[in-house]
Amino acid sequence: MDLPKYIHGQQEGLPKTLASRLSFLRNKRCLHIAELSYQARVPLELVEDIEAGIERWLATSVRQRIARVLKVDPNILEEVEVRDLNFDLRTKVPHELIERMQDEILISVKDLKCPLCSSLMRTWIQEGFDLNGNPIKSPKGHCTVCVFQLKS
Repeated sequence: MDLPKYIHGQQEGLPKTLASRLSFLRNKRCLHIAELSYQARVPLELVEDIEAGIERWLATSVRQRIARVLKVDPNILEEVEVRDLNFDLRTKVPHELIERMQDEILISVKDLKCPLCSSLMRTWIQEGFDLNGNPIKSPKGHCTVCVFQLKS
C-alpha cells in the first residue's frame, strides 16, 4: 500500500490498533522511531510504549505532533485509540513473576513465555553504566503477540 503525501478522511487498509497503525505509518514514511520522537518532540519511551501497545490513548497535543510528522490527520490516530482508565499491565502480572522472568533473562534462559497470553517472548540484555561508571545489565523483553512488555 503506497501512502499519499498527506492522509485525511477515511482510509481503507490501515491497521486497526494504535500500536500497529503508528508503526505502519512510521515505517511507510521511512522514519526511525528515534527520528519520529525527535521531530514530534515526544519522549522516545512514549513512542516505544505506543508501538508496544502499552499506551493506547494519546493526549491531544501528543497526537497532533505525531500526526504532523507522519503527515496524517490527527483523526487517523484518534479513531483507533482506546481510553481504558482501568487498564494496567502491572496489576495483571504478579511482581514475583516479573522478578523471576528478569532473573531468567539474565542467566540466558531461552523460550520464555508471556505471562498474559503464553506466546513466546523476545528477550535481551541491555548493557550500560550506572552514575558511578560501573557496568550494569538490565533484562528486557516483550511479547511477540500481545502488549506485554518487561521493563526493569
